[in-house]
Amino acid sequence: MLGRLKKFISCFISVILIISLLSSCSGTDDESAGITRLRWVVYGTSVPDDIDEIIEAANNYSKEKIGVVVDLEIQPSEMINLIMASGEYYDMIYTCEWLNSYDTAASKGLFYDITDLVQTETPELYSIIGDYWDAAKLGGRIYGVPTLKDMGSEMMYRLNADYFEGQKGMTIPEFMNFEDIEPYLEAYKKDYPHKYPLAVTKGGIPGFVNFLDRIVGTVASIPYKSDTPKVIPIWECEELMERFRLLHKWYTLGYIHPDASALESSGVDQDTPVRFGVAWRGYSGYSNPADWGFRVKTSIYDGPYISRATEQGAMIGICAGCNEKKAKASLKYIELLNTDRKFRDIFAYGIEGKHFNYLENGTVLRTQEGVDRYQVALYPFGSVVNASVESVSREFMSDPDQWSKVYEGYKEYGIWSKTKGFVYDKTRKEDIIATVNAIYSNYSTDLMTGTSDPDVVIPKMRKELEEAGIYELINDIQSQLDEYLSKA
Repeated sequence: MLGRLKKFISCFISVILIISLLSSCSGTDDESAGITRLRWVVYGTSVPDDIDEIIEAANNYSKEKIGVVVDLEIQPSEMINLIMASGEYYDMIYTCEWLNSYDTAASKGLFYDITDLVQTETPELYSIIGDYWDAAKLGGRIYGVPTLKDMGSEMMYRLNADYFEGQKGMTIPEFMNFEDIEPYLEAYKKDYPHKYPLAVTKGGIPGFVNFLDRIVGTVASIPYKSDTPKVIPIWECEELMERFRLLHKWYTLGYIHPDASALESSGVDQDTPVRFGVAWRGYSGYSNPADWGFRVKTSIYDGPYISRATEQGAMIGICAGCNEKKAKASLKYIELLNTDRKFRDIFAYGIEGKHFNYLENGTVLRTQEGVDRYQVALYPFGSVVNASVESVSREFMSDPDQWSKVYEGYKEYGIWSKTKGFVYDKTRKEDIIATVNAIYSNYSTDLMTGTSDPDVVIPKMRKELEEAGIYELINDIQSQLDEYLSKA
């Protein structure tokens, strides 16, 4: 009896939440002033001190431009997931591939279908997003707005230019292969035999497996450079195996710290001359000498790799229960973020003259007050490419046209996923997926730090994965993928 009562109460609460969501989304606007107010939830791990001042400035601006203001909340991932799970009211909310899964939420009908509305009400927004609308389509319909940011994954080395170019007379090229870093490691080790030139910790190497279109983690994936979209297990990817072998070689040569598999990032020496990074061409965040004590130059060794997952790196979803007026206001607001740079810079950098200043080349430089009291990641607030580019100092000014060159690069040498937006239905093999991922995680840290010899441990891992049903999983993925591609 008690169980039935609990079930009834649970169902009753769910119904109330749904009614609350629908009624709240219709909301009460300040009709007399002609202003529409929206609740906008963005992702963030902390709330900057001056956020209220920034929201006020942004609201004053958007009120005058489009008659829309926001109640903005910066929420951590667990709170965003809770808002979605509980049916709590919002107008706009952060969604992406890795948090508040866009495909999952959209397929459940939680986001507003904006397919027609975005074209009739905000044609400029529709034109700006262009081909990237495909990342938001499910069944040919659009349920969210992709954020134009770094849409492809580019991996790079970050090198001490003062040492390698200044002292050693070596050249740091704009591009290199993964293995081409070896002469730099060798040179440093020869000069400093008791130090470790390559920064590797237990957290792994950023972007190390981004050349794989990972369908189910790393264990079942498709190499971007493969001729056909064939799903393969980890040991059949020769490029990955060779990278594991290189890391183990560098580990045995003393280029990687012997305790790398247990080393926290704080344990890496400040003067370590070679580090990894994931960014985009022209990114200046790694180059401030004040951060490192030396000049840093980057050399890209991989990418850009572009897939549905990378294109869904940041998006804005509109509540499915909102009335059409709220949906239109939301789209107008997102359009302003994509078209008005002055407005976008308020959220990106704060108040001009207080938190940042414009430099003569059109980039921005944060003030000390801006550094101390208002710093946020750009991507949760949408339209990164419409924000001014930040310079690290007056001496190291960034390229103000950085983003146009990044997107030209995508067209010129971007490596695109062959799966055409395929999303695997993991519910069919959930038990196998959980098991194979757990098995891989038992080995991955040692492999990614070079601690293990891949030719010794991969056969052991392979045996466990085969017993866990890895080929059953791969066959199921391939079957779904083939069927999807036949209709694409």
